[in-house]
Amino acid sequence: MLDKLKKPPTPPAEAAWRHGAVRSLSRPTEKATSRTPGVSLEHQRSQAKLMLKYFREKQAAKIQSSGSIFGWNKKNEILNGRWVMMGIAIGLLTEYATGVSLVDQIKLMISYLGLADIYD
Repeated sequence: MLDKLKKPPTPPAEAAWRHGAVRSLSRPTEKATSRTPGVSLEHQRSQAKLMLKYFREKQAAKIQSSGSIFGWNKKNEILNGRWVMMGIAIGLLTEYATGVSLVDQIKLMISYLGLADIYD
């Protein structure tokens, strides 16, 4: 509950812009020199690296909080459970229709696929 109330952190470049540390050039084609007020290339590179780091950490935190690092989340578990229930239902209906038990059906399938000769 408290996590939702916290304000998300602002990116470093946006925070610097809000506090007036970043000033834009008067014209986009004008080069930043000691005589021209503006942002140096080194400053832009450092801010870009900080922004990359910030967004990578934010993405990692999002993935970690969602619990889907290894694919084990609630949605996948529900889907897997539904597939298992459908497989068991099909096996029971086949057993009812043919008279072959569910275990014998699996043995027969393995034998037909040529994986092993276990059906007598």
